Amino acid sequence: MTKRPAWQTEPVTVVPGDVRMSPEAMRMIKKATGRTITELTKESEDEADGFQVMTFGELYRRALEAGHMPDAGALWELAGQVEIQFASEDMLADPLGAGSSPTSPPSVTSGG
Repeated sequence: MTKRPAWQTEPVTVVPGDVRMSPEAMRMIKKATGRTITELTKESEDEADGFQVMTFGELYRRALEAGHMPDAGALWELAGQVEIQFASEDMLADPLGAGSSPTSPPSVTSGG
């Protein structure tokens, strides 16, 4: 068995509800599944479909960077096989925190 390239095997980090992809990637999903992204993410009874959509988007981006784009069906199948990891709460937190910056002058936060 041939070893697959890293872009196909490295886990994909997903942020639930955050789907980012190009229109061409969206067309490929439709070609591979016969369903739109909306049907797969919002109307599907299987929540795994939504995660597969997010994974597909990342694999599409990786394939472009690697200069090797599999056909739509193969990429969709791969998106169902690669491991996903969910973004941690720390990754989603506001990096500056909810408060004001500690280096801001008092007039910025107090209005005075």
